[in-house]
Amino acid sequence: MIITFDKLTYVREKHAEQKIVLTSGTFDLLHVGHLNYLEEVKKYGDIVVVLLSGDNRVKFRKGTKRPIINQSERARILDNLTMVNYVIVDPSNMKPEETDPIHAEILQKLKPDFYVTDGADPRFVKLLDKSRFIILDRMNPEPSTTSIINQILELGR
Repeated sequence: MIITFDKLTYVREKHAEQKIVLTSGTFDLLHVGHLNYLEEVKKYGDIVVVLLSGDNRVKFRKGTKRPIINQSERARILDNLTMVNYVIVDPSNMKPEETDPIHAEILQKLKPDFYVTDGADPRFVKLLDKSRFIILDRMNPEPSTTSIINQILELGR
């Protein structure tokens, strides 16, 4: 289910007896690496909430030509995966290395049992107790969206 920021408290209340796992990412050009990652995330709880990087945030991180797929379409794709229960588009417009106060609010409203990531996420690393912050090893060799884009560009040459 795609939800808005104001519904996060509802998610915690509805699933009070279940473990909620929060993760985040761009999920542009969904590929098997994304699926494997989300399957690993699901192992840490009953309910998976994906904080999807909004288009402006992706442009800051990956350049002005990204994302390839806009945030509403990426949210819809994620929402249709069986291992994802809720998707919220990150309302932050701040640069990736900056911590937006909205992220503290997200944690306060959702009260996730764990935050799972595949790298040190500057948005949450300072906001969560280390015992609730899980960093997964990157599962190589797997494609990245950037490598897929480069492969497609090579085909056109």
